[in-house]
Amino acid sequence: MDPRDLGYPRSDWRQLFAPVRLADLTLLLLLALVVLTGALTAFGVRLFERAVSALFDFGYTVLPGWLRAAGLPTWLAFLLFPAALGFVHAAVVRLVPPGDRHHAIPLVILSRVRRDGRIRPGTTLLKSLAAILTLGAGGSLGREGPVVLLGAGIGSALGQATRVRASWRNALVTAGAAAAIATAFHAPIAGSFFAMEIVLAPLTARSFALAALSATVAALLSNAMTGQPAFPIPAYAVLDPVQIPLFLGLGLCIAPLSRLYIAAIWGGEEVGRKLGFFPGPWLSRVARGFPGEWLPPALRCALGGVLFGLVGLALPETLGPGIRTIQDALEGRLPLLTLAALLGGKLVAIACTSGGGWTGGTFTPALFLGAMGGGLYGHLAALALPGVAVQPGAYAVVGMAAMIAGATQAPLTALALIFEITRDYRIALSAMVACGVAAVFSQRINPFSVDTLHLPEQGILLPWQLHDLREVKVGEAMAHRVDVVRSDMDLRAVIDLMHQTRHGGNPVVDAAGRLVGMITLKDVRDVPLEGRLATPVPRAMSKNLITVTPDQTVAEAALLMARHDVGRLPVVAADDPTRLVGILSRTDILRAYPTLKREFGSE
Repeated sequence: MDPRDLGYPRSDWRQLFAPVRLADLTLLLLLALVVLTGALTAFGVRLFERAVSALFDFGYTVLPGWLRAAGLPTWLAFLLFPAALGFVHAAVVRLVPPGDRHHAIPLVILSRVRRDGRIRPGTTLLKSLAAILTLGAGGSLGREGPVVLLGAGIGSALGQATRVRASWRNALVTAGAAAAIATAFHAPIAGSFFAMEIVLAPLTARSFALAALSATVAALLSNAMTGQPAFPIPAYAVLDPVQIPLFLGLGLCIAPLSRLYIAAIWGGEEVGRKLGFFPGPWLSRVARGFPGEWLPPALRCALGGVLFGLVGLALPETLGPGIRTIQDALEGRLPLLTLAALLGGKLVAIACTSGGGWTGGTFTPALFLGAMGGGLYGHLAALALPGVAVQPGAYAVVGMAAMIAGATQAPLTALALIFEITRDYRIALSAMVACGVAAVFSQRINPFSVDTLHLPEQGILLPWQLHDLREVKVGEAMAHRVDVVRSDMDLRAVIDLMHQTRHGGNPVVDAAGRLVGMITLKDVRDVPLEGRLATPVPRAMSKNLITVTPDQTVAEAALLMARHDVGRLPVVAADDPTRLVGILSRTDILRAYPTLKREFGSE
């Protein structure tokens, strides 16, 4: 019988019986590496969690006992322990290469987008140790970011050791990230979606299959080691259509809470950084290449530890990831006032931890806030609509998923996670409503997630961002007022100008106002210290200019910045490359996003 009679083309039929090719055998090697990545990640994550648990128990169980035996008040443990670990944490972070001092998940994204799947093994170990110190000290950050980096680092190390090509290394990085989430939550489906949505892996059948394989292996091993789900919760009956508006309202409430959470993390970090700077022109120190700090990183970290320790002294549940407290909220055991206090206290503790420069993830704090916020909403709904609203624990479960969707802009991950945690189709439907609303309105408030907020500063543009930027011209986004450096100035005057303007680079013009170069703080630092301040600008400036014109798109300018690793571009007239008409910085690019104009305003 001709195979075409059965509806198959002859060529496709023959392919079913084609001999095995070398490419098929090498694919088996990739599958073996993916399986090995999943297995090693499962063991690595469990070892990480045990180290955190042991350190936390020592600080808040053993140490108070020692203090009591010595006749000292036990509350000292809440101050001394995190402060002491703060100094150790700062010393560990100092060993991390400067280019790797990003948060865990942005670093994984950076490795995929800019580094062909390469993550330094030393960076993986040091940042994992820093995260153990953070969580062991009671810092209010998450475990998922560090373990995602741990899994991705394992995949990258295997790829580098076997000398596979870049696409395979990226696949192993993705597989490790998926395995980490699968291990932490016993949720292989959520881990797979996490790799696609947050780690920014290409959504293809192959990439998803590899991530799912690694996540499944990791979840199976994790189940064998622990034998219990991440959050065992009761079954909640929420399929009644009357409940849909209530869960929709929950999503609306969670959306601004997710932005408040992002503000607590990044706002706290920015405040912490600014604590390290004197106001005023401390020229000698700037000339040596480092800021005039009055609060060194070690003291900043210790101070952050004391602050979140004080919060923990009042509300011990805010210390660390707070998994047990989340469990209590999901089971509906926390009263209204307790939920409100924990919600506010956790936000403060998150800001203190982030402001201190501690290392940790963003996933678990979102789960905590979502569970507290959802439970609080459930209590209020029960008071307003007695007999209509379901148990507060059900709203805590859905609120947790909605918070993940709003904060990370990953609704599929949130839905998969809630389904795998509850194993209940009915509550998953309610979560779908809340997650969708939270994700849409959260993005409406600010399109960046907790993990992508600072990616543009690294020259990384997400596909939707790049699309938006193609619609904006440089002339619309650039700053028309330019602080220029004259070619007859010396570096003393340049340093003074940089202090006044808070710019890390300025265009250089000659006496006729023609653009002749660009000088940055790095250029100043490259000049030998002896005689630096008296050095003429032409001897230090860069003459190989990278410029744009007003009629180019912001997308083109952003790609130039990323390609050449610069933070600002001079804008010159289209008909005269020496006539400076403006300057375009990364901040201007952020303001150029149509979706962000209402945040920053038009210039």
